[in-house]
Amino acid sequence: AAGVNPTGDPLFDALRELRRERAAEAGVPPYVVFHDSTLREMAAQRPRSLSDLGEITGVGARKLEAHGEAFLAVIHQF
Repeated sequence: AAGVNPTGDPLFDALRELRRERAAEAGVPPYVVFHDSTLREMAAQRPRSLSDLGEITGVGARKLEAHGEAFLAVIHQF
């Protein structure tokens, strides 16, 4: 189901860990950084550029600027 988080997907797990770290640094809940559905789409689409990442649902200009490079760096590791 689309609403279920992938089990055992190392990319999804790495994206969730990065989200947790960035949220803790900002003092906000993780969903404020990105929702799980956005992380699922990142893991499935594997964007290669900021432009590609900006096409993902839930990644607006502000979040792209604040978090884009860090999330792309994780995606590029897989």
